[in-house]
Amino acid sequence: MRRAVVVFVEENKDLLLQLGCLYTSLKYIDSNDTDLIVFGTPTALKQLPEDVIKVECAVASEPPEFLHYRYINSISCLVGEQADFLDEYDYILRTDADTFLTPAWHSFYPSLYTVGQGGYVNDDETRGHLRRIASQFHLRHQGLHNLGSTHYGDARLVREVCKLATTLTAHIITEEFKNGEEGKWPGWYRGVASMYACEIAANHFVDDILKDGKQIDFGSASSEPIKNHPHIHCWHTDEMFSKFQFTAGHYDSLSLENLNLDTNIIKDYCLFIALKSKQYF
Repeated sequence: MRRAVVVFVEENKDLLLQLGCLYTSLKYIDSNDTDLIVFGTPTALKQLPEDVIKVECAVASEPPEFLHYRYINSISCLVGEQADFLDEYDYILRTDADTFLTPAWHSFYPSLYTVGQGGYVNDDETRGHLRRIASQFHLRHQGLHNLGSTHYGDARLVREVCKLATTLTAHIITEEFKNGEEGKWPGWYRGVASMYACEIAANHFVDDILKDGKQIDFGSASSEPIKNHPHIHCWHTDEMFSKFQFTAGHYDSLSLENLNLDTNIIKDYCLFIALKSKQYF
């Protein structure tokens, strides 16, 4: 069994600091079947430790609107020939840099294609748009909405979803939101175009999708035990653990020697890993 955790980074201080936490968490749990594979720009990759598998990948620029929609890179990086080697893996966890793995990762081998819990579909208008676009491209939509940003499953299937989602994201930002239109959150909104696209692509390609927000994309400010949550995602919060507070340097004065952390609970575990990451990043 071989697994790959796949992320994209570019030259961005905050993004690299967040990736340091993911990297450190993987080293800490010492998973012997998991590689961290980072696609990114050359200047960003040069700053990563040598035991990361690095793949140079330019930021997406076709259509040109992608240059102003950077979220696409975490999906489009899996599409080209430079990513074909990923087919050799059994599982891919396609995720974002602001995440952590916990020791529960060791036994996390779901039989179904698994995603976290999303929150980008909040009204019937948005549901209607998604079904309309699926129909326009002659794609199946099974009616499963609000898929999380992280996808975990068969390597080839994850890549197929990403390929179609890249095409659909291009359509959504160029045709659904023309002339600088943004829409209005929490309704139909350009800012989550790639989430819409991944939903449509996954509904089309994947017969059985498990939406499990407890095991994937679980929040980093929780006091729940890490044993139930293999994958942690930093959501928008200033509560401990907060990626915003961390990258702003507000935890820099803290010392592992002087803290009484319970690394069996999520928020303390994340802080522990983040402070340890300073030795690498």
